[in-house]
Amino acid sequence: MESIVILGGAGFVGKHLIRRLAKKGYKIIVPYQKSIQEAKIRLLGVTGQIIPFRYETLEDERLKSILNTATVCINLKTTYDQKKGDFNKTIFKFNQKIIKIIKSSNKLKQYIFFSGLGADIDKKSTRSIAVYKSEIEASKYIKNTMIIRPGVIIGGGDLFLKKLVPIFKASFFVPLFGDGLTRFQPVFIDDVSLATEIIIDRSLKGINIFELGGPRIITYKDYYNFISKCLKKTRVLVPTPLAIIKPLIGIAEKTPLSPLTSEQLLLFEKDNVVHHVDKSFSFLNINPQDTLQITEKIVKN
Repeated sequence: MESIVILGGAGFVGKHLIRRLAKKGYKIIVPYQKSIQEAKIRLLGVTGQIIPFRYETLEDERLKSILNTATVCINLKTTYDQKKGDFNKTIFKFNQKIIKIIKSSNKLKQYIFFSGLGADIDKKSTRSIAVYKSEIEASKYIKNTMIIRPGVIIGGGDLFLKKLVPIFKASFFVPLFGDGLTRFQPVFIDDVSLATEIIIDRSLKGINIFELGGPRIITYKDYYNFISKCLKKTRVLVPTPLAIIKPLIGIAEKTPLSPLTSEQLLLFEKDNVVHHVDKSFSFLNINPQDTLQITEKIVKN
């Protein structure tokens, strides 16, 4: 049985990947440092198929052994959480060490790194800079590197709608960061996980960048109004200048109660859409699902 290591596999995207890849018969190992619900992770596959593995540091010899014997390594470690250090350390330095461990493996067929739309052109975000540097590092040292740059991912349990919908349900006034005219291209989690499955099944070679955006490009203002329509509630969108909200988020993100981080706030400053850098869903013969229909189903549940 071929093995796949998924770093960050206990999160929203990771769980969807595990469910899909488990059905293909892969043995899946999920290394983790922070506490996770191991029992629930194991239940995503058949008995003994999903193996959570706790490690303390990247110097753990057992972790190195796991990474060096894997057929595929999927890396989802691009956190938005800056509480434990700067992004250069928590993202780039971390991924640099991972790459150093696996670059000489003779069993690794693919290294799949999850990035984000616009990581290569976003010069304001220290997180995006760290992610892009990680892309370059992987492409330089691992010959079969697949970079996946998804848009804002939605689906049952996604962090974006999970935080947004309760605000619409509870409040007549809904804050709209900036003027609301910034565009984004949300993508359905099932399409992203299907794309990952196909990339692995095809055993693609070389350096490939996949920009994965849904079929609709929409402004945040229009998207918010659509959510109000789905809920059949009248809501007043209150434009909130980013210059005012930034200091408040800067303070709030140091607590567990913050609705988003300063880095996530930057998403409202620039369009987050496919730039046709390399490949997209069409290369994989995938017709991405309508994200407004998906949103409506989630909102009404």
